[in-house]
Amino acid sequence: MEIDHALDDVLGAFHRRPFFVSPEGDDRVQFSRLTVLNMNHDCARRHEEIMRNAGRDWVRDNMDRDSFLISSGRRTSIVQALGQLQTSLFELLWSSTIEQMKRHGDTETLASESADFQRELVELEKALQESILRAKRQRFAIAFCGMVKAGKSLFLNALIGESILPSDELPSTAWPCRLRHVPGQKIPELTFDDGPFVSGLKALQNAQYGAKLKSYEPPSDDSYDFMLQPETRVEEEDSTLKELHAQWADLHAVTRQNLDRFERPGYILPNKAKGHAEVKALLGILNDIIRLCFRFKLPFQMHDVEWPLLTVEFNSLRNLQIDGIYEFIDLPGIGERFETFSFESMVRLVAKDSNAIVPVISFKELARSDWKALPAIVANGFGGRASVVVCTHLDQIHGENKNEQLIAVSKVFWPGNVQRAAQSSIIPCSSLMGLSARALLDMSTHSKPRFDQFWDRNRKSVTHACAEKILGTGQPKENYNRMNEHLWRDKLEWEMRESGLPAAINKLSREMVDQAKQRAFLMESEGIRKQLRKIMSAQERKLLEARRSKREFDLAKRDYDNARAKFVSLIDSWNATKLRLEQKYEHGLSLGLKKLTEKAEGYIGEAIKKTLTDWSLGTIKQEESDMIGKGPDSATVKQKKGTTVLVVRSVANAEEFLRLSQWELQTLLNKEKQFFVTSVRKIAEEARAERFRQLKDEITHLDPRIQPVLREEIIDDLSNQSTDIRRVLFNQIKNRIKTVKTRHTASTAFRAIEETLAKPLLSQQETNSEALEDGEQQALKSVDDLGFMLRAPISAFATIPFVFGLPIWPWMICSKSIHLPVDVIESRYREEILVPWIRSLAEESRKTLAGVISTSSQVAKEAVEHALDREDLRYQRESEQRQKHRQGMVQHMIALNSSLWAADSALQLIQEKLIDSLKTSAI
Repeated sequence: MEIDHALDDVLGAFHRRPFFVSPEGDDRVQFSRLTVLNMNHDCARRHEEIMRNAGRDWVRDNMDRDSFLISSGRRTSIVQALGQLQTSLFELLWSSTIEQMKRHGDTETLASESADFQRELVELEKALQESILRAKRQRFAIAFCGMVKAGKSLFLNALIGESILPSDELPSTAWPCRLRHVPGQKIPELTFDDGPFVSGLKALQNAQYGAKLKSYEPPSDDSYDFMLQPETRVEEEDSTLKELHAQWADLHAVTRQNLDRFERPGYILPNKAKGHAEVKALLGILNDIIRLCFRFKLPFQMHDVEWPLLTVEFNSLRNLQIDGIYEFIDLPGIGERFETFSFESMVRLVAKDSNAIVPVISFKELARSDWKALPAIVANGFGGRASVVVCTHLDQIHGENKNEQLIAVSKVFWPGNVQRAAQSSIIPCSSLMGLSARALLDMSTHSKPRFDQFWDRNRKSVTHACAEKILGTGQPKENYNRMNEHLWRDKLEWEMRESGLPAAINKLSREMVDQAKQRAFLMESEGIRKQLRKIMSAQERKLLEARRSKREFDLAKRDYDNARAKFVSLIDSWNATKLRLEQKYEHGLSLGLKKLTEKAEGYIGEAIKKTLTDWSLGTIKQEESDMIGKGPDSATVKQKKGTTVLVVRSVANAEEFLRLSQWELQTLLNKEKQFFVTSVRKIAEEARAERFRQLKDEITHLDPRIQPVLREEIIDDLSNQSTDIRRVLFNQIKNRIKTVKTRHTASTAFRAIEETLAKPLLSQQETNSEALEDGEQQALKSVDDLGFMLRAPISAFATIPFVFGLPIWPWMICSKSIHLPVDVIESRYREEILVPWIRSLAEESRKTLAGVISTSSQVAKEAVEHALDREDLRYQRESEQRQKHRQGMVQHMIALNSSLWAADSALQLIQEKLIDSLKTSAI
């Protein structure tokens, strides 16, 4: 039969050149005979089925060859083999199918559809190129994040095998650093893009804040000191120096020393470093330049900067077979006091350059609450929850408490799978013990080392924590001499295992690599498939139009018109549910605000009580000790006529107490705000998801006979646009930004607008919205309507000002002491601080919730309307072109769709095998 010959032609062409079925340049494909494959619906279905089977057979044949290579000695994981096969498919699509589409995929279409096709083709080609490039580079990166002093850098030092990154006694990490494992490279090297650092250094040198602040004497806080001194005018520079002095006084001594070096005439920043000491020193310098610029509010460009790269052989990976480039990324700690720094923005930048993110938590800090914000920060910045958490300082907890601590962490990160996650997803380790055990094992490779090689004569102690644990502190040398070489190594290896470092290395280098690669391959495969299906669907629609009769067209158009009316009616009924959704989440928000008010009320008394306790115990730093009394009699509490009264010895004491208690209240409120904002974001995300889900459910529950292809297209569009609130906003901005005539693409405009909105809350500076163009101004308004959903990262806290001092308080001087009623203090704190604070959070949270629901409704509605508009244009095109001459068009579309069907089916099978691959763990 003629159809069998035609199918043999396309199958033969596919086998000769996979995914490039084309009559051009292949004499064995009879061009005219291809039209029979679109003669009727049955022929078209048979053609599609055969080409999809051909694509799946191509995967199976190549997997068999890969299995042969594995069995003959070329060992690789199944995930890696599937990734290589997927990359080969992408290369074939890029070199063959894309070129075919460029020549013949856009034949005889409407101008609007032609523009869509060209855009989709460019996006597909770019996605293929980027995927191929990533696969060729085979770069795998894990980013580590956590609170300040959580032990991130020490953990990475343990993985490297030596102390290179700043940790413990040194200032914390202030800028991301990439650490690359280079097998055989014993001497570390550091390279970096010096442009931004040189600019930051020049800003520091021009300001000369170090020299000014060293000799600066801040004015007294005593409001009556003016009586002892002549009146002087406060210069603007004096006000600035007073503000900066607090930042300068809080700097680490090493950072102050570096600031002095930077400001000396002739100082030149090295542009690279080689050697252990040199790399460590230069890393400290780079971190301090950034830290000082942020602290002193000097300009430093954080975007589009290549992060410093440290290359060295990782001791922990020395004997492991790892494909490609393997990197760790050390992130700054959440909690560095940078007013212009948004950690979530940093995580989003890191997400573009890494495969996974691992939160690091210290067992010592579990009693604190700030680390509990990590899951939300990771989710908002990285787009998903963490799969692994590292818990450091294992040696600081008792063994019987370990499981309890793991459960506490698991509840925060994986509340739905606590027990299992505690056992499989948390890596407990002691970096210090592991690092010292590794160093001593290296020293003991050939023989037992001399005792003086790890003995500090000045401190009269061993230099490695692991040795101290093994030998004790009483008679370490005698205990060491009694051990033979084998016993010594056995104890070191035991301590190494107990440190948890080997298990961490295995988890990070094997399980996480395969898991992250699997997710990356799946995401790339799914992304390419979506783009292929959009183009394929358009081609299928053209083939359908070419083969159906006038009668079939009229029937299809009538069915579509009826379905269109149903879709419009469905949108109207769905819009009516918006108010009920708003009321539902407004009720939940009201309950949250009530709880926030209750907790905040309790913080007033807690702040006063803690200030009194700390003051009496002498734990508060008192800069003016001669003004503020010492000991428990600085401030006392007495009962006077049924009222609790604070009694202090002087005006200075009273004002100091008010200042410190307000500061304590501010700290408590800021922590509570962090949790509240996180909760508001959660319910806003839930409201967004429910709004889209309601519409998708309505469309799904329509009669399945009503426009199934169009319905699937609409649901797919809704799914693509509703990933998260940032995606919803991005899709809205795409419609408002004229990317051709402005300096931005839609994506860069979105980031610029987001940063413009974030800056006032982060730096307390006015935003220059006039710098944005007209399209950006419209988008800025729509984004601003979301409140702190986008504008206030949860790691940034608004400042609560000190709004009053002692002169306006009802105080009395009695017997050389000052009496302040505590109920009056509490009342004023409630009226002047708490009530405005609650009111502003309530306004912002309601604005956020309403903005998210409104924006989600608008974007979802437009997605359906655009799909209906596209369908209208398709029927219009078919009606106008039915009698036009189409010679050659059908054959080219049949050939092109042969390649597309095979590619889609091949990618689907690769996805299925990737999902199953980790279950088998075959190597």
